Amino acid sequence: MGTAVLSTGDKILNVMKDMDMGISGLAAISGVREDTLLDILAGIREADTSTLCQIADALGVCMRELCPDQERYTVPVEKNTLAKLIVVSEINGVELDALIASILEKGIEENGFYD
Repeated sequence: MGTAVLSTGDKILNVMKDMDMGISGLAAISGVREDTLLDILAGIREADTSTLCQIADALGVCMRELCPDQERYTVPVEKNTLAKLIVVSEINGVELDALIASILEKGIEENGFYD
């Protein structure tokens, strides 16, 4: 459970870092406009298949490698429970996502979260 769920933008950024490539370089090689790339990298929008294919070709990777990871599950959380989680995360000085991951891994009692 320790692995993060990566978006398309995260995956493109990781490949760009490995290649020491900037946004303008990727735009030039892929033919995708810089503002479009910025939106995709920031997660403002998902790339359509054609754009993703252009980016993948420019980076020399398979298009599937750039597709976003799927969440493994979604858990509905009541508003008051979420509020308690936020307070506990602030008291303990941890990010909310890290606290939730810890709770799911270790259980509720170890994290001092009681109803």
